[in-house]
Amino acid sequence: MFRISLYLSIICVLVLFSSCDRKDSAGAVPIKIKRFDLDLRKFDTTNFGISEKTMIQKYGDVYTFYIEKLMGLGSIDAKNSYYYRPHLSNFLSEEYPSIMDTLDQNITPKVLEIEKELGICYHHLSKYFPEKKTSTIYSFFISPNGANPISAFSYGEDTIGFNWFNYLGKNFSLYKTIYEGYSYMIEWNQRDYLARNIMLVEYNLIREKQAAKEVHSELIYAMLEKGKEFYYLDKICPDMKDAVKIGYTEAQMKWCEENEYEIWAYFKENKVLYSTEVMVLKRMTEEGPTTPGMPSESPGMVGAWTGWQIIKAYQSRANKPLKELLAASPKEILKQSNYKPKKQ
Repeated sequence: MFRISLYLSIICVLVLFSSCDRKDSAGAVPIKIKRFDLDLRKFDTTNFGISEKTMIQKYGDVYTFYIEKLMGLGSIDAKNSYYYRPHLSNFLSEEYPSIMDTLDQNITPKVLEIEKELGICYHHLSKYFPEKKTSTIYSFFISPNGANPISAFSYGEDTIGFNWFNYLGKNFSLYKTIYEGYSYMIEWNQRDYLARNIMLVEYNLIREKQAAKEVHSELIYAMLEKGKEFYYLDKICPDMKDAVKIGYTEAQMKWCEENEYEIWAYFKENKVLYSTEVMVLKRMTEEGPTTPGMPSESPGMVGAWTGWQIIKAYQSRANKPLKELLAASPKEILKQSNYKPKKQ
């Protein structure tokens, strides 16, 4: 009888989760990535004028932005001495085909899945920020030798672009050479990071429109401001792994969780929480292979991770709407959080 009851309980739980997932998917915002990369693949350099006209008709100044600002191939103005046509022709005939073949093998079959994931994130974003217009999303291939080979970026207020080259998987052969000396960064070049990076671009756009933030130069307040970013991802991307939100491996995430008390003790004992030294802030809140001063197993920006935990402690008491939390004073957050990690 016990086994039957247990079996029925499991079935009920599975049905509940399934219905929640369907509800979440049903509310998803329809997202269709504009495949600039695919249209550029069709570019016929033997009929350059016609191909260029087609791209401009479809993409307008996004085409110019790609050529001039993202790739740095020169001005599309024929009067400019560094005219871009020969440079684009070489790029499309040499580098572009091989990368697009890799994209076809690793990413193309997952595009619908990616669009669905983004749609769910935008569904949550619209709940917390109903005034925020859903961005138009463009996909590009930007060469690592380009002028701005960034993983995701904004173009205006409601347009976001991303670079497929940054999501080809950590086993992609070229990453070892590109990130030589910075191998920890290879972890971030996975498809799981795409929605995260796009939602962080949206975070920056939202923050730009909020009232001017208080200016604090102390480490603890910088930690809390970084913590707000990850708490925002908690709400906007609830199905995303915590390790992906902050850019850690699962082992690094586990290390932080198991050493939360010791991390906080380190900050207090070394009297750095209210340090205003720029290098201290950088070491504790910016990305890196490890956090200087802490054990070698520690990931980078442990200060940012701690700020995230303080934000969660504060929200467990204050439960502010997300918009209000992002605008909240870090001084008040610290004061009211009553953050006291337990020793394991």
